[in-house]
Amino acid sequence: MIVRAEAPAHGGAVIAHDEGRPLLVYYALPGELVEAAPRGRQGGLKVAHVERVLEPSADRVEPPCPHFGECGGCQWQHARYDLQLALKRRIVEEAWRRAGLRLPSDTPVLGMEEPWRYRIRGEFEATRRTGQGIELGFHAMRSHAVLPIRTCPIHDERIERAALAFGKALTELNAGGLKNLLLTVEPTGKGLLWRARYERGGGGEADLALGRRVAELLPDLVLLDDSMQLEFWGLSFRVRSDTFVQTNYKQMQVLYSLALEMLAAGESDAVLDLYAGIGTLGIPLARSARAVTAVEENPAAVQLSRLNARINGTANFRTLPGRVEAALRKVRMGEHQAAILDPPRAGCDPAALAELLRVTPERLVYVSCEPSTHARDLALLVQGGYRLRRAAIVDMFPQTYHVESVALLERAAR
Repeated sequence: MIVRAEAPAHGGAVIAHDEGRPLLVYYALPGELVEAAPRGRQGGLKVAHVERVLEPSADRVEPPCPHFGECGGCQWQHARYDLQLALKRRIVEEAWRRAGLRLPSDTPVLGMEEPWRYRIRGEFEATRRTGQGIELGFHAMRSHAVLPIRTCPIHDERIERAALAFGKALTELNAGGLKNLLLTVEPTGKGLLWRARYERGGGGEADLALGRRVAELLPDLVLLDDSMQLEFWGLSFRVRSDTFVQTNYKQMQVLYSLALEMLAAGESDAVLDLYAGIGTLGIPLARSARAVTAVEENPAAVQLSRLNARINGTANFRTLPGRVEAALRKVRMGEHQAAILDPPRAGCDPAALAELLRVTPERLVYVSCEPSTHARDLALLVQGGYRLRRAAIVDMFPQTYHVESVALLERAAR
């Protein structure tokens, strides 16, 4: 079919129409005339992939990755970076519009000077091919099949080398049953944190042998199997494989600086840090606030946040373990002047929002990696008596459709 690509759709596709019916076209850019081939359905819409570009956009560039178009990790390597940022703004703007909100016209989109080699964490799937041994890779586009990869230009170069080294070591050791491998590198150190997951069993002596062989193949790195160090702003944090860490170290600092500046916590403010993780937002926040109460349900993250508070001498940081909706029931109304929240992609549980509205902090900063759930929750907070004051978009994930956004809300005068 020959179609004209129109507007971006969240998920990396572009909306087009074939005989008046909408469809999602991958690897096209808005305004392009393309020849596309059907590839099934997604969310009730037909899906197609570009076979040939008949009228290319001036913003089309040559993707540098040889796996682009097959690998499911990146969707926009064929778009000039300035266009990627513009598309992400349109996607956030449309999500807000659907929720009945208007994205402020002065909302900035904060991109990267160098939008490559930014990921400090990567999760690789294992596959075994006849005559090829064990290889590591990512899921193919819209598929559960594993695509072996030799290079990935959005990952830190050390992760790319490590993935190849682990594949080589696994093949030499004839290791079986590996499901996936999680690799995280220290942005300012030599540590490589790794965790292998197996279909059944595994670990123990097999992991010791694997670690020894990979260490021989990567003599410039220090292999770590328990935790690693993350440093920024004169602070030091311990990170484990079973705890969340922002994958883009440089943009993490842009995002956190923006969120803290929006919140503007002062020495008289008690602040709630919701979905607090290991304390990477709450502990810097405690430098300016009177007190920070961190709510987190992952026991490993709670334990690490307490350790990180001790490492950094943060005496005014305390933890409140549990799901946000349950933990907030222990918080008295009016006890906190401000709150910052950074939930997972699914956003906040309605019960969590209800509890947040009950405790009535004067200011809220809501950080999100999913525009649709962000807009949904912001609309509910506005209905509950808050006003949107500021917003910003931070590109944490160049070359992909993923985008981070942050909003400041203030309690409306009664």
